[in-house]
Amino acid sequence: MEKIEKNKLTIPIYLNTKIVFDMLATIEDGFAEVKNVQTSKSKNRENDLEANIGTNNLFAFLNVGIRGNHKGNSSNGETVVEERTHTPVSLFQKLKGQLDNEKLINRDITKLSIGDFVEVQGTLKNNPVIDMLSGLKELMALANLFVDNKPNNNKKDKLMANNKFNTQIDALIKGLQADGKKDIICEADGMSIVLPTDENYFLNNNMSEVTDGNYKILGKVIRICMDDGEISLLRNTVFSKLQLDKMREFQEMFSNPSLSQFVGDGGIKTVISKPVIMIIPIAIYI
Repeated sequence: MEKIEKNKLTIPIYLNTKIVFDMLATIEDGFAEVKNVQTSKSKNRENDLEANIGTNNLFAFLNVGIRGNHKGNSSNGETVVEERTHTPVSLFQKLKGQLDNEKLINRDITKLSIGDFVEVQGTLKNNPVIDMLSGLKELMALANLFVDNKPNNNKKDKLMANNKFNTQIDALIKGLQADGKKDIICEADGMSIVLPTDENYFLNNNMSEVTDGNYKILGKVIRICMDDGEISLLRNTVFSKLQLDKMREFQEMFSNPSLSQFVGDGGIKTVISKPVIMIIPIAIYI
């Protein structure tokens, strides 16, 4: 039995299988057809036989073949064939192992270049804008339950019960999570890391699995802001094109003193300032 390597026994909470398969196919110049290797042992010799078992038995949804390892032995003249099939997680480990062997993974986030494969470990947080808006929305729902029963509503209660304000909050939340895409923020070694994620690659399609936990991330660097610059949390949304965070109406909506306990004295923050980098995550795991 081979020695178990602890670093291979990971639990991915997020795994972009498309990237994993694409990169493995690139490294191997396309996936080979799966081979069934049957070994028959005799007293003095060992024979290896190969039979094609096709590409439709494994990962049919991707229409590719994956190499599997097969072992066989015989006892009392009977041949036993053992088939080993890769799973998406084991293929991720295979890709990670090959990148490690070629020394292609940079683990020093202070010395990064665009396009580097990088592995970092840090605490994951939800998009702070979505967190703030979602919390505000929940409190507004509670406020609406009781506001009609209050004879003298204060300014805060009136704002929380305002239908237009409620609609604006809903639109912002939906816009920041359009098509299942959402930013997750990782804090590691005094640096912020923005991770654009897709809910389709989360365990059980549940983005909440990763927040408020300490995880490792393997991915590719696409933006670096060390000495200057910032990364907008509204980018790639309709709000970015409208420059919503710079609009007077937007600032006024959230600069109301009644909301200071939710958004802070400085108002709502829609950017992550330096030092910050952006990584396309291949996997988030523990």
